[in-house]
Amino acid sequence: MISMSKLVRKANHLLRTLHRFRTTLLVVASLLVFGATQVPWLANRESLVKLEGQSLDTRFRLRRDISNNGLFQRYFPEMAAYDFGHPKVALVGITQRSLDQGLLEPFLKDSKAIELMASGAWPFPRATYAYVLDRLFELGAKTVAMDILFASNREGDEAFNEALKRHAGKVVLGRTKVSEANESGGKHWQIVTPNSLLAETVGPDGIGFVFFEPDKFGGVVRRVDLRTSQMKESGFPEMSTEDDWIRFAPLAVSKFLGQPPAEGHHIINYQGGAGTFHVYPIEELFSERLIRGVKGPDGDYLKGADGEYIGKPDPSYEEGNAFKDKLVFLGPIAETMHDEHSTPLGYMPGVEIHAQLAAALLANKPILELPQRYERWIVLGLVVIAFLLLLKIERVFARLALGGAVVGGYLILALVLFWTQRLAIPIAIPMLAMLFISGSITALDFAVEQLERAHVRSVLDKYVSSNVASLVIGQGDSFETALRGVTKPVSVLFSDIRSFTTWSESCPSEQLVAQLNEYFLPMVDKVLTQGGTLQKFIGDAIMAVWGDTHSLGLDVDARGAVRAAIQMREALKVANAGWRGRPDRMELSTGIGINHGRVVVGEVGHPQRMEFTVLGDGVNLAARLESSTKQFGCDILVGETAEALTRDHFVFRRIDRVVFKGKTEPIDVFTPMGEAGILVPDWLGRYHGAIDLYRNQEFQEAKTKFGEVLEELGGQDFMSKWYQKRCDHFMAEPPAPDWNGSWVLSEK
Repeated sequence: MISMSKLVRKANHLLRTLHRFRTTLLVVASLLVFGATQVPWLANRESLVKLEGQSLDTRFRLRRDISNNGLFQRYFPEMAAYDFGHPKVALVGITQRSLDQGLLEPFLKDSKAIELMASGAWPFPRATYAYVLDRLFELGAKTVAMDILFASNREGDEAFNEALKRHAGKVVLGRTKVSEANESGGKHWQIVTPNSLLAETVGPDGIGFVFFEPDKFGGVVRRVDLRTSQMKESGFPEMSTEDDWIRFAPLAVSKFLGQPPAEGHHIINYQGGAGTFHVYPIEELFSERLIRGVKGPDGDYLKGADGEYIGKPDPSYEEGNAFKDKLVFLGPIAETMHDEHSTPLGYMPGVEIHAQLAAALLANKPILELPQRYERWIVLGLVVIAFLLLLKIERVFARLALGGAVVGGYLILALVLFWTQRLAIPIAIPMLAMLFISGSITALDFAVEQLERAHVRSVLDKYVSSNVASLVIGQGDSFETALRGVTKPVSVLFSDIRSFTTWSESCPSEQLVAQLNEYFLPMVDKVLTQGGTLQKFIGDAIMAVWGDTHSLGLDVDARGAVRAAIQMREALKVANAGWRGRPDRMELSTGIGINHGRVVVGEVGHPQRMEFTVLGDGVNLAARLESSTKQFGCDILVGETAEALTRDHFVFRRIDRVVFKGKTEPIDVFTPMGEAGILVPDWLGRYHGAIDLYRNQEFQEAKTKFGEVLEELGGQDFMSKWYQKRCDHFMAEPPAPDWNGSWVLSEK
């Protein structure tokens, strides 16, 4: 067997030989890189697709930020005069205030529509929309596009249907698709359309497809096909013969202009982030007092609990041009309705994305992508420039400076073309080609040092987490400081196998170890994939930390922990499916706890056996959360601090407000249901409303609401049953007047 030292010497000799033939190597590398960029396989790689998407997002953000800069507007008024919004597009939103019965109560007598809105929880009674349509067209709207699903048959459909008939040809409804689990455990797409009564009235040309397909690998809504088909959207694109479905916004624009719908593939020309279009709250349509403003005793306009004005004069109503001759989009804006999508300019309500697309179509300002046949010439030009720089310039710093200038110039060109010509030229592959060639020779110069580092790293990786190994090798000074102990905010994850002791006592040792290793492999992979540090194994338990060796931001660290937990949940399902039916394996269940807090990071132990770890109450609370999962009948519990950092990225279910044993202050705990953007079940809002009633000591009403949720879930919801028992307890023995809704756990 060849020793490591001999292998290193042979590698060094090979590298020195290659260095002598640098020019030949450079020619070969240039040809190979150019050839590789022309292969579709490379262009479709996840990392490159994400990078190209992120570069497009950056162009959107820079265009917005520079255009809004006062100094730029002063010296370049022509270029700064970018069109934001569109004068013929209006947005009516179902805002958070629209859903607040308390805020609407003073205006109930102003209109039957407001009375209907305030009559119960979302969704509004169907008859509400009859009033909405009549009012919008009374105010001069030309076309109304309603981004609300009317799939079920509900009371009030007849009144709404009559309104659709009154305004025939002027209203667009929406259809969408939702994913559902099939019998094999996979998922398929289910098309959701307006109910038959409404669909028949508006006809096929009055229903647009509202679903936004995010870009591959990124989850960001950037592009849209203006036409599609049921076969494509159901997952069978190869069976599609023609695109017979029109997207929601193009269909609305078509009706508004009285022209055939636009076709083609577009980059949505986002003209700003959420809030670009002024939102007219739906209730303002029906109350002059809301339009003209409501003043309090101090003479100032009244505000709600969220700080928003209950009513403040809107001059567009006074001038009569709020909706006159406009294309009006109506849909949910409130965050609690979770109809938000990731866009290049941040999260945005779906209805506003439709408005953005409609504005671009009306202004005839699409963003075009450079045809692929031109991309190869761009790549070739950059490869030649990189070749000449490497061939003629030997000094590394001069080479880097000139290479940076070329890259910077290309990026500026991409921004200018995007801004002035609405043309998106590729960035990822051209930059990859140039940077790869430029970096290859520089990498050759430092290859010996890197080889030695790799050897040290390979040894360290066997004994410590890869994050710790990186800190030891790449940041020696920082690591030395960390060893002495530093306080940091981190996110901690504890995972433990349920009933492990019982299992281990009845399971043969070899079988136990084999299944544990099969279990640890996917679980640890999820931690590492999300950037966490595997701190230690504690028997069958896993302890992982985000932010101990490095941090990408508190919210990013917390997201990594929550996302890892969700992925561990799914990975365990896959593992159990593989173990099911095997006599030498048993199905496992786990509990996972996640907490974010300040801990001490440092080295502890004996001089002969030290350990880099984290200590403190933040760690203990994560362990308490994990242990408490079995008491709450769930597999993941997330503390309130971690939930607050991640609530925009995940859908959470509130579990309880808990005082853990040995503690005095309560904390709210949650369980994640999935990533933001999933279809949120209707019962979740009612469940959260029942918790609010419970915490307000309205126990009888809360018990009734929990019963409704329990019935909807087939009588199998642990938390609803538990809350009902608590309601019974508190109705029999009322809590203290200053009770804060918490529950004391007597067990750790």
